[in-house]
Amino acid sequence: RGCATSLRLALLATGAAALAGCNRAPSPEALRAQGRDLWRFVERHCVECHNETDLAGDIAFDKLGPDEVAAHADTFERAVRKLRGRMMPPPGGTRPENAETDAFVAWLEATLDAAAPQPAPGYVTPHRMNRTEYANAIRDLLALNVDPATLLPVDGAEHGFHNIANALTVSPSSIDQFLSAARNLSAQAVGNAHPRAVGVPYSIGNARAQQFHVDGLPLGTRGGGVIEHYFPADGEYKLNIGDLVTGAWWFNTEHENTLVALLDGRKFFELTIGGGQDLKELDQIRAPAVDAINARLKNIPFTATAGVHRLGVTFLHRSFAESDRQLYSQVAGGGQDSVLTVNQIEIFGPINATGLSSTPSRDKVFVCRPETAATEKSCAERIVASLARQAFRGAFNADDLPRLMRLYDEGASSGGFEKGVEHAVAGVLAHPKFLYRFEPKPEGAAPGDSYPLSSVELASRLSFFIWSSIPDAELLELAAADKLAEPEVLRQQVERMLRDARAETLASNFAYQWLGLGELDSLAPDPFLFADVDRDIRKHFVTESRLFVDSIFRSDVSVLELLTARHTFVNEALARHYGIDDVYGTRFRRVELTDENRFGLLGKGGVLLVSSYPNRTSPVLRGQWLLENV
Repeated sequence: RGCATSLRLALLATGAAALAGCNRAPSPEALRAQGRDLWRFVERHCVECHNETDLAGDIAFDKLGPDEVAAHADTFERAVRKLRGRMMPPPGGTRPENAETDAFVAWLEATLDAAAPQPAPGYVTPHRMNRTEYANAIRDLLALNVDPATLLPVDGAEHGFHNIANALTVSPSSIDQFLSAARNLSAQAVGNAHPRAVGVPYSIGNARAQQFHVDGLPLGTRGGGVIEHYFPADGEYKLNIGDLVTGAWWFNTEHENTLVALLDGRKFFELTIGGGQDLKELDQIRAPAVDAINARLKNIPFTATAGVHRLGVTFLHRSFAESDRQLYSQVAGGGQDSVLTVNQIEIFGPINATGLSSTPSRDKVFVCRPETAATEKSCAERIVASLARQAFRGAFNADDLPRLMRLYDEGASSGGFEKGVEHAVAGVLAHPKFLYRFEPKPEGAAPGDSYPLSSVELASRLSFFIWSSIPDAELLELAAADKLAEPEVLRQQVERMLRDARAETLASNFAYQWLGLGELDSLAPDPFLFADVDRDIRKHFVTESRLFVDSIFRSDVSVLELLTARHTFVNEALARHYGIDDVYGTRFRRVELTDENRFGLLGKGGVLLVSSYPNRTSPVLRGQWLLENV
C-alpha cells in the first residue's frame, strides 16, 4: 500500500514477490508489539459509540483486540477508509491529532497486508499481439517501420484498451491478413534486385498547416510535407507533384513561390512557380498555361538506394509578413494566406534498378553470407534460427527449425538462396509463437493450480508492457539463465528498459488509451464558441499529454505527480491557446506553469475536451471520467 508510488517501484513490485527496496514490512512480532501500544487509539476515540451496547455501525470494538484485526479484515478495512478520509470520529466528537491517526492507520494497513492471503492470479488466455505491438516487433526484429493499419485488421477493445487478450479474437479473414502481412514484410526486408516499377501516392495534409514550418524539413522552409518511403532497390525514380495551379486565375499565383524537393535532407530539385511570366501566361493563354505550369511538376528524376528514405517537398519561406492581403481577416492562427499548397505527391520506380545496397533490414536478416553453394543451407539455418529465437521470445526449440527450413527449401528451389530466406522469414512472422504469447502450464501442475512465471515469460511480459514489443537480446539472455528471478537483476533491467527510447510507448500507447484521447477526433466543439479548437490544436493536445506523461513515467518521482506536476509541453500554437505568450515555433518544449488550473493531467486541454459537452463543461461528465480513469 505505501512504498510503490513511482512507476519504477510499481513495476518491480509487480515482477517480484519481495524486493529489498520496497519490502519494508515489519515482522509479525513487531506488529503485535505496536498493536498493544496503538490500541489505546481505539479505546479513546472509537469504543464510546462502537460498543456491544450502542453497536453503532454494527461494530463492537470493545469485544475486539489488536490480535483480532486479521480475523475481522472487512471491518478494519472499513475503519481504514473512514480514518484516512477523516470521517471518524464524527462531527462533534473529540478529534485526534493527525499524527496519531496516521500512525494507527499505518499499523492497521501493515497488519491487514501481512494477514492477506495470496490472491488467485486468475486464468490467462493466449495473448495475440495487437497492431501496435506487431508494428513495434517488426521494427525491432527486421528494422522496418510499418503502418499496421495498412496490414492488419482493427483490434477489438475492452475497457478502452486494445491489448486485452479476450478482445483480440481472430477470424478466418484475420488469418489471411496475417499471412499476407508476413509475405509482404519478408519480401520488403530481404529486398528484390529487380522489382517492378510502381507508383506510390501520398497525401500531404490540410492547407492551413502549410502556412508554417513543417517538422522534419529544413529551417527557412514552410509548408509541404515529408514522408518516409521504402525504395525496393537501388536505381532511378521519378517524383510527381500534384497540380499546384488549378485554374486560369488562382489567388495564390500572384507571388513567386520557390518549391524544393529533398531526399534525406539533400536538395535534388528546385522550381520557381507563380508571379512574373507565369502570371502573365495564365492571364493571356489561360488553360494551356495551366497545363504547362503543372507539367513542370511531373516526372522529376532522382536516384535512391534501397531501403527507407525521407523525401520532402516544401517551399522556401518567402516572407515573414502576417498576411499577403490588403485587408487582413483577424483569424487566430492565420498568416501568409496567399500561398501555394502541396496536396499530393507520387513516387514512381525504380525505372532502372541497379542492384541492392546494404539496408538496416538486410543487415538484420543476413547474419551470414554463404561463400559457396554447399554452405547455403547451413547459413540459412543460422539466419532462420537467429530470427526465430528473438521472434519467439525464448520459446524457440529444436522442432521449430526443420519446419521453417522446409519453407526455405521451397523458396530456394525456385529463386535461389535469398528467395528461400524470404520464404522462411515469412514463416517466422506467420508462426503462432510470434503472433501469440503463450504461458504453458509446468509439468506436474494440476488444473486450477497457481504457479510462478518463468524468467522467459516474465521477460515477455515486461517487454510488452514497457516497450509494447518483443524482448531484446540482453533481456532474453538473462531470462534464459533464469536471472530475472533475482530481485536485483530485475531492478536493473526495469531501470534499463525505462531509460530506453522504446519506453516512450508507455505514454504514446498505454496513456493514450487510458486517458481516452482517441475520442478527440470524433468530438465537434461549438465552432462559434471555440473556433481555435480545430484538428491541429487537437493533435497538439495529444502531443502535450504524451510528452507530459512520458516525463513522469520515466522519472523516478511519485505517480501522484501526474495530478500535481507544474510543468507541461507546448509549441507556439498550443501556448497561444493557453494564453502563454513567450513561446515561439513549432517545436514542443517544456515550460513551467503559473496557473494552478493547468497543473497535472486535469489541466491538459485534451483531458478537458474529452470530458466536456461541445459547448460547455460538465461536472457530471468530468466526474464520471475521473472516477473511471483515475
